[in-house]
Amino acid sequence: MRTYPIEEIHSGEDDGCLWVSLGFASEHRPLDVLHIVCGLRPDAQDRALGMAAIYLERDDQSRGGYAGADRIHAGEQAVALELNDDGRRSLEFDAALRLTWADAQAGKREALAILARMSGYECGRVVECEPAAGAARTSTSSSTGTGTGTTTA
Repeated sequence: MRTYPIEEIHSGEDDGCLWVSLGFASEHRPLDVLHIVCGLRPDAQDRALGMAAIYLERDDQSRGGYAGADRIHAGEQAVALELNDDGRRSLEFDAALRLTWADAQAGKREALAILARMSGYECGRVVECEPAAGAARTSTSSSTGTGTGTTTA
């Protein structure tokens, strides 16, 4: 498992999706980014094309895709991703991924709230949250915004 500390957190809701972006320093880049995106209302065409699943992206669309994780566990200490073969290939990770955050890190509460909301949608079925993380659901306005999201560094 690859473990990296989270350096930046951005999250929000817009264009029919919930999203969390986690910035971290990897051995290849001083600021690598993982985007976790959950569509709110997939339709029959999305399902037919395999797009009724969590979307993961690393830096840009050339390193991303749908259904790349078998499980995403969000908790007070970290976000852990059990990547499947497609996820490892598209994101260019050779193992599972664990992104750790500090206790009072700016944007953490909002991101946990968004991840908890994701778990309640069809596209977010692989997202699991610890009970304490789920309690953050009511602590943020970014989870109900109109595209402004939360931007913190």
